[in-house]
Amino acid sequence: MKLKTLLIAFMMPALLWAQETTPQSPLQFDSYEWNFGNIDEADGIVTHTFQFVNISKEPVQIENIATSCGCVTAQYPTQPIEGGKYGEITVHLNPARTQGEVFREIEIFTKGRRSYDRLFVFADVNPIPMGLNELYPHQLAGTVKTNSLRCNFGYIAQGETMTRVVSLANVGDKPVNLSIHTTKGYGMSVQYPEVIDAQEIVSIRVTYKISTGKQHFGMTRDTLWIEADGVRSPEPIAVNALRIEKFSENENRPKPVMRIEPAYVEFGSKPPGKNYKKTITIGNTGNSDLVFHDVEACQGTSITLKNGQKIKPGKELKVTVSITNSSSENETTIGSINLTTNDPTRPFRELRLQIDTK
Repeated sequence: MKLKTLLIAFMMPALLWAQETTPQSPLQFDSYEWNFGNIDEADGIVTHTFQFVNISKEPVQIENIATSCGCVTAQYPTQPIEGGKYGEITVHLNPARTQGEVFREIEIFTKGRRSYDRLFVFADVNPIPMGLNELYPHQLAGTVKTNSLRCNFGYIAQGETMTRVVSLANVGDKPVNLSIHTTKGYGMSVQYPEVIDAQEIVSIRVTYKISTGKQHFGMTRDTLWIEADGVRSPEPIAVNALRIEKFSENENRPKPVMRIEPAYVEFGSKPPGKNYKKTITIGNTGNSDLVFHDVEACQGTSITLKNGQKIKPGKELKVTVSITNSSSENETTIGSINLTTNDPTRPFRELRLQIDTK
């Protein structure tokens, strides 16, 4: 797409813009964040355009833009931007089913992933007034509903305890006897009332107490099966947490930094029903050993990396990953490999693999 000529007021010196981004990026933006302020969910999508200049002498092509939420989409130039030329990225935020303060990230990758930029948008969303049925859209059992079928804890350090609350609502006109069954596989406990009155909202307290030891790293996967008046829900509420090591609060201590290239492995279009392999590079750009506490290959994937394996500071490791293609034609298979390490900046990383059938 061809870019329109920008206003003269935008053509400020690129050096002023460079203060807000990494020096490796040839794309310098007029701003790196935008606050939409107070908006109403009922008004729908809001839009902002970020403008940029290519301060390098070489053409730069934006290859891909990734957003932290499906509620954010972005339009960007698909043709290379010549050195010294200007461009724009238009970001759309859909506030549907959100409320309160919203923070979203937009990641920009140039061709060959030679550079990387991040933009941020904010908003304070006023939700559409709704009744219990709209606020709690997921049917569980009988007249008991919930506002979410997932309870994500995020990071929990070994030896620590954390509690999250799951909300249930009885949208009926009679009290309901409640019971909850769990998998109890990772030190999870649940507290809940035995009765929910008509039109009442109750809180289910879900608590993780993470044990210490080599076997207590990585992602947990638990479930809550809700039973109302003896009727069990057809699907559970999924509960998960990311178990990591307890890091020192000393910011000056030596620490590893993991780098994965590429972090998203595309195998392209291949004949169906076969296993395909690729080699990736995992490096440690920090100043202490990088330790892999937990390596989990999911969904028909594999990786030649083991629990407890280490990478010395400044070193790299060539690793083979594989994925099994679907046996059906014209399908996309996506797999993931989860890595839990002692990198304090990002101790859990998900490596994504994608392959298409011809």
